[in-house]
Amino acid sequence: MNRRTSLGVSSGTNTDSAQDMPWASAIMRTIENDVADAVQSDARVMISGESGAGKKFVAHLIHQRSRRGPAPFVVARCQDLAEWLPESGPRSESTQPFTHGLLKTAANGTVLIDEIQKIPMPMQLQLLQFIERETTTGSELRLMTATGTDVFERVQSSQFHNDLFYRLNVIHLIMPALRDRPEDIPILFRHYLSLYARADVPRLSAAALQRLVAYPWPGNVQELKAVAAALAMQDLPRLVEPDDLPSHIGREDVDQRLSHASLRHPCCRAPEAY
Repeated sequence: MNRRTSLGVSSGTNTDSAQDMPWASAIMRTIENDVADAVQSDARVMISGESGAGKKFVAHLIHQRSRRGPAPFVVARCQDLAEWLPESGPRSESTQPFTHGLLKTAANGTVLIDEIQKIPMPMQLQLLQFIERETTTGSELRLMTATGTDVFERVQSSQFHNDLFYRLNVIHLIMPALRDRPEDIPILFRHYLSLYARADVPRLSAAALQRLVAYPWPGNVQELKAVAAALAMQDLPRLVEPDDLPSHIGREDVDQRLSHASLRHPCCRAPEAY
């Protein structure tokens, strides 16, 4: 079984495997094509998008389907890397956190550095030196990064080293916000409801489905996953109605968005329960 590790956190398996995640939107089919291209090489990958949009999942998907799939997949958080940053030291030791940390933990596997846009400039320079050394000596791991949408502004304002950005941004995938792919909301919600349900999986009424699609999901897939998990732990009726959903999804402003969304998205006009 493929190992997924988060530095500073115990090892575990990924509950969202490559075969488990369904989607129907055209934009995610484009992402699937991008993933297929990324699988064919060891080039560095940068995945940008809003928080909770699924950047880590797509990085893991690329790892699973690549030749490195049997090796570890390591998620290195910004704060973990910062803890390894030495107070001072000669240049020859400046890549020590990466050499002894990442290479040992993710031997022949993949490292995903999360929120790369937040690492301080000294750490950026260390990472750049590490990449240069790995380019010269031959890479023992594949490096991927996940970033928010503000990384481009940080490069322009010199808060993020432009040379490092171009080294990391060889293959660039942009994860769309969930509100920009409403066709996937019913499928994903049903998927997570089935995953967490303790007994029979309840159905969603057409009205409940409309509210889910109309809601803007500021937390993206992670928020949808949490809502589905919370519902699954309740004693739900066989048919979930709008009143069974969290109150913030049934507010008046959602009703207003629903009236506009129904004109744009066929899934908002679903006549049958799902």
